[in-house]
Amino acid sequence: MAVTSAVSDLVKSVAELFSSLVGAVYTIVHTFFAGILHLFSGFFAFIGDIFAGVLDLVGGLGKFITGNIVILGILAIGVYGYFHFTQQGQLQGRQSAKKIN
Repeated sequence: MAVTSAVSDLVKSVAELFSSLVGAVYTIVHTFFAGILHLFSGFFAFIGDIFAGVLDLVGGLGKFITGNIVILGILAIGVYGYFHFTQQGQLQGRQSAKKIN
């Protein structure tokens, strides 16, 4: 009886050792391929984030330039109006001075 239980324990130990080795190999291979997959998916997410950031930057720059163009246009209209109306006032003053004389 002792010999048969020792042999059965030996067989169980060898089977557990083999099962453990197969599980370890599977875990290593699975982890390796999962890491490669995550590496590529992370790379594509990184590229997508870069393009999103660039588009956000370009949009912000476009809004900034558009805002500045609008402000400069309003200032140009104001300066034009100021010079135009001050020249008209000077011309009217000269014309009325000529009529008085």
